[in-house]
Amino acid sequence: MVSSKALHMILFVQSLILLFALRRMRYTGELVLRHAQEMTVNHPGEKQPEIHLRNEVLTMRPIYVVTPTYTRPTQMADLTRLSNTLRLVPNVHWIVSEDRVHISKPVQQLLEHSGLSYTQLAAPRPASLVGKVIGRGVFNRRAAIAWIRENASEDGVIYFADDDNSYDTRIFEEIRQTVRVSVFPVGLVLRYGVSSPIIENGKVVGFFDAFQAGRKYAMDMAGFAVSVNHLLSKPNATFPARVSYLEEGFVKSLEVPVTELEPRAEMCTRVWVWHTRTEKAAKPSLENLKEADYLAYSNTNLEKLHKHLLEDSSADKPTTNMP
Repeated sequence: MVSSKALHMILFVQSLILLFALRRMRYTGELVLRHAQEMTVNHPGEKQPEIHLRNEVLTMRPIYVVTPTYTRPTQMADLTRLSNTLRLVPNVHWIVSEDRVHISKPVQQLLEHSGLSYTQLAAPRPASLVGKVIGRGVFNRRAAIAWIRENASEDGVIYFADDDNSYDTRIFEEIRQTVRVSVFPVGLVLRYGVSSPIIENGKVVGFFDAFQAGRKYAMDMAGFAVSVNHLLSKPNATFPARVSYLEEGFVKSLEVPVTELEPRAEMCTRVWVWHTRTEKAAKPSLENLKEADYLAYSNTNLEKLHKHLLEDSSADKPTTNMP
C-alpha cells in the first residue's frame, strides 16, 4: 500500500508536469497566433499596391527591406533565396518593387507564400526614358521611398537589398542600430573583391572601392542603411538616374558628413553581405519542347510546367531590359 507521504509526492510531481504542459501549450498557442494571424489592407484602384501586414507586437525596430526586381529567368530563384533569408529576421517589412506597369502574379504568390509582411509595387520607368541609358532600378527605389514616406514607422530603418545578393542575418541586426546612416563592407565587389568604408580612430575617413571616379561616397548599394526618421527629415532625398552614381547621389542627398557615418559590422572588419549576382540562365520556351520532339512529351507534365514558368511574361512585359 502506498503511504500518504509517497502519495502526496506523486501528486506534487504530477502537478508540476501538468503546470509545465499548460505553460508550453500557452507559449505554442501564442507563437502560432503571432505567425499565422495576418491583416490584409487592399488599396482601391488597379494600379495601387497591396499591403499585407502580420499582426504582431514586437519591440524591435522595424526594418524596411527594399528590393527592386525585374522579369528574367532567374527572378523567382533569386527572390525565393532572399525570402528564405528574411524569414529568419524578426520584424521585417519587405518592399518588392517591380519594373512593370502592373504587379506580376508569380511574385505576388511568392510573397504570399513567404509569410512575411510585405508591400508589392509596380514602378516602370517613364515612357520618355525607355531605351535610354540610366541607372538600374532608379524608379523602383523611388517608388519604395515614396511608400516609406507615407506608410513607414518613423523609428524604422531602410535597407536596399538587391535580390541576387547573399546576406548573413547578422547584417540585419547591425542595420537595426542605425541612427542616421550606417555603413559596412560588401564582399565580391569588382576587382578588389570588397567595397568598404575606411575606418580610422572609430571614424569613417574614406572608402576602399575599385570604382572611385570622383565619388565622395564610394559605396555599393548593399553597403549602407538609413533610418526612416532621417529620410523624413530630408524631403528632397532621392536616387538620381545617372549610371553608376545611384549610391553617391542618394547618400549625398541625405546630407550626412562622411565622418558622421556610422561604421557597423565590427567597425567594418567583417563582411556579412556579398554582391554575388546570379549567373544568366536560359529562358524556358515552348519552342524548346518542339525542338526536343514535342510529340514524345505531349502526354507528360512538361507542357504545363512550361506554361507555369512562362506565365509571368504573358500578362505584362517589363518596361526595361536590365542586364
